[in-house]
Amino acid sequence: MKPRETVNLYRLLSITSIILVTFGVTALMCLGNHFYLDEWLCLFFLDLIFVCIYLFELEYERRSGKLSNNTKSNFIRLACIYTLCAALTYGASYLPEFCKPVILVPILMCAVSNSTMAIVVGIFFDILLSISAGGYSYALIALCLLTLLGGVLAEALKHKTYRLCLSFLILFLNILIPGIFYYLSYKEMDNRCFVYGAVNGIVSAFVAYFLFGRIWKETSQEVDNQYLDIVSEEYSEVKALKDFSMLEYRHAKKVSDVAFRCAKAVGCNENLCLAAGFYYRMGRWLGEPYTQNAMVKAESLCFPEALTQILYEYYGEEQALSTPESALVHMVDAIVKKLEVMHKDVGNSQWNRDMLIYQTLNEFSSTGLYDQSGMSMNQFLKAREFLAKEESLS
Repeated sequence: MKPRETVNLYRLLSITSIILVTFGVTALMCLGNHFYLDEWLCLFFLDLIFVCIYLFELEYERRSGKLSNNTKSNFIRLACIYTLCAALTYGASYLPEFCKPVILVPILMCAVSNSTMAIVVGIFFDILLSISAGGYSYALIALCLLTLLGGVLAEALKHKTYRLCLSFLILFLNILIPGIFYYLSYKEMDNRCFVYGAVNGIVSAFVAYFLFGRIWKETSQEVDNQYLDIVSEEYSEVKALKDFSMLEYRHAKKVSDVAFRCAKAVGCNENLCLAAGFYYRMGRWLGEPYTQNAMVKAESLCFPEALTQILYEYYGEEQALSTPESALVHMVDAIVKKLEVMHKDVGNSQWNRDMLIYQTLNEFSSTGLYDQSGMSMNQFLKAREFLAKEESLS
């Protein structure tokens, strides 16, 4: 039975920073506008309501796997972008009421989450801006409309094909909407409103076309990037394993390297196999109960769910292998383990090595160990052939 999910330190720090930033930007706006104590309290209660709703939605989206397709997301990138949006909002509080670049907030937030959460954050910041400016209704409507449109368009910005057209649309929205609502409010036109709108539009269009794609790419590849990060020589757990046992480190490194190349050959997720191969024996490094300790450690390190699942299925002791990657990493680890024993006998020939690989994998297959993994017979045969010919296993 898998241990229950515990509070992760990285996730806790990210959530704490979001809370502190929310109350911090509100306090700065209160100070800048010389609000009275009762107004401070009202805004802080408003912050509390927003924070509770936003964090609930954030946790719900994470558990549903809708944030980077990763239920183990640590929220670090999201917290950084949230802080940037809060800083932009504070800076916008010094601009004229109809000339605030609020469309940037949903665009940036959508790049690290989704349009719903981006719009929620954007409208909350719009309310703060409107209150700090005196609570003019037409100004609030203009800000909220820009935010709503920004959130909708930002979702489409995830598709590179539409970015250029949408960037021009964002430019025009920043010019037209403030101008319309300025006229409705004052029954006159002001050229400065259009100038500010054009500047905001150019900046927003630049962010939409150039920066959004880069942030979204990093977000969508968060899991793959993490697989690479956690096997780098600079990662804390890699260094800790070296200190613990160079023998275990060399074994983990070999399994990781071979699993990566084998996965590429048979059509599995190679980066997942790279990371899973390295950490497959993590429970053995930590002591009994092996699997449970590996789960607790993986949770504390915020490992992606797919990787954690493979560690939980170590040799099928707690649960049957459920993915082709899990089966492949098991095959590689089992072969490397047997060959490490075999290589102690210098009399063994190359023929014996090949036969050992074929015999070992055929025995595992005949026991039904891979039946629930989803690995096809073609993938199994390719993996077996690859391992038999792999030079690093000689």
